[in-house]
Amino acid sequence: MPKQENRQIGTVLKRMKGFYYIDLEGTVCLCRIKGNLFQGKSRKNSVAVGDRVEFDPNASEDAGWIYKVLPRSSELSRPAKEGRIEQTLVSNVDNLLIVSAIKMPAFRTGMVDRFLITAQRGHLHPIIIVNKTDLAETWEIEEIRETYETLGYQILPTSTVSGVGLDSLKALLRKRTSVLSGHSGVGKSSLLKALFPGWEIKIGSVSDTTQKGRHTTTNSEMYRLPDGGYVVDTPGIRELGLHLLSPEDLDLYFVEFQDDRLHCKYKGCSHRHEPHCAVREGVAEKRIAPLRYQSYCSIFDSLLDSSPKKAK
Repeated sequence: MPKQENRQIGTVLKRMKGFYYIDLEGTVCLCRIKGNLFQGKSRKNSVAVGDRVEFDPNASEDAGWIYKVLPRSSELSRPAKEGRIEQTLVSNVDNLLIVSAIKMPAFRTGMVDRFLITAQRGHLHPIIIVNKTDLAETWEIEEIRETYETLGYQILPTSTVSGVGLDSLKALLRKRTSVLSGHSGVGKSSLLKALFPGWEIKIGSVSDTTQKGRHTTTNSEMYRLPDGGYVVDTPGIRELGLHLLSPEDLDLYFVEFQDDRLHCKYKGCSHRHEPHCAVREGVAEKRIAPLRYQSYCSIFDSLLDSSPKKAK
């Protein structure tokens, strides 16, 4: 007599060597994917950490089976290595905590801005964590705060050395599902270790010669929080591509451009070289931060280079 299915709904915590670890109300179940989930999609993208899945925990002697992925409310994605497929790193999260060190490695506006765009496209609420503040002067922190808080983004300075911001960060995580992402070496895993010292989390270092972080987290992994909710640690990301975003649409993701862009003389203005560009006038008149404008131009050029049909 065939075995009767016992389907349950759970949350994918991590993937390792073809197996998926699923949280079922505090119990972790080991599962594989049922083959028909791969129809019409990449195996890499079929199930992501954070997915709510329908599964039978006792489908076979050594593991259960995942039969269905429920609709996602949000996604943190990036292009896969071949650039043609969008890889979902984590799904169904509330907050994207964009972790950037202020030094070692240096704060990179361009990377933060790419994550802000990714958050908006993936329906995530972004919060910018400025880490390693013990290495910086107060004015350096305030300069970053002023740039982004005036645009409506939340900034939280933190340090695992001085303890600054750790209580506030823990409060942000409580009863929410959050993902920490950013460069390698910015201190994502160190922050989690400081907040939850009992967890087994690897902590890496920064290369003295390149000032670039070494990868310590190799796969996205979701942790259940003691006070409710989840937090996801992701692999350090050196470059964050923006899948299927056209250069012409980039200005829609820079909130401070929205009033000025409507007053450019030419329709479809790229805001880089056209005469009578209201956005560039906004930069000259200090309504738009030069660092943000430089970031826009850099991202525009990268999108132009990767676009199948390059903009004029």
